Amino acid sequence: MKKKYLVLALLLTGYASPGMTQHQLVLEKLNQWNNAAPVLSNEELQEAVHSTAKQIYPASKACAESAVTLDRVHPATANRFVFRAVLRQQMRNAWTVTARLPGCDTVPVRYMVMQNNDNSLKTIRVNRGKSYAHDSLISDTLPLALLAATGALQRKGIGCDAKDKFKLGVTRIKSETDGLGPDIFGVRYAGHWAEIWPIEICDQTVEILVKFKADGDGGAFTDLPGDQISILPK
Repeated sequence: MKKKYLVLALLLTGYASPGMTQHQLVLEKLNQWNNAAPVLSNEELQEAVHSTAKQIYPASKACAESAVTLDRVHPATANRFVFRAVLRQQMRNAWTVTARLPGCDTVPVRYMVMQNNDNSLKTIRVNRGKSYAHDSLISDTLPLALLAATGALQRKGIGCDAKDKFKLGVTRIKSETDGLGPDIFGVRYAGHWAEIWPIEICDQTVEILVKFKADGDGGAFTDLPGDQISILPK
């Protein structure tokens, strides 16, 4: 019983982490938040995604007129950034939305749609292609992938620095274990998986293998093997 009260105290005072989702009390709280701010309609999500896409691809008339197909919509409430914002009453909820906009992009794109306290929406693009890593995990891992890419180029005598302009290309899943846990409010708490992250920098594309091992706390341990980095031919 003391443990339950401790978890509740942590939750209410702002010290709880999304990893505590594994505790029933916090899971109930996440369900309560999602009941209070249920998923938006498809039409609202499509409009939010399309509005952001038109800002990302501003020169494309085809994008402005593109249809929007929603492949997947899922709560992102346990994502570290979202969890803390909802806990502090700075946000109502957020959802990850994988969408296809053929006039904007040739591949599925994952967005995060965030609902503010006044019900206004803010939408960001998370990644192009497929990834099991949530937004916060991508943000934590991307600097390491960038360093691995520039290091590989430098070893080949190609002048390039991590300070140069870059972008993350179309991600894809390389492998996953049978024990990979389900997506629980936007994060995975068990299992291993690996992804290919193309880093586009200095007129080169460097594919980085990123291995993930869920840490049980909403994040993951990562490994970027240096011997499995590929510099793609131009």
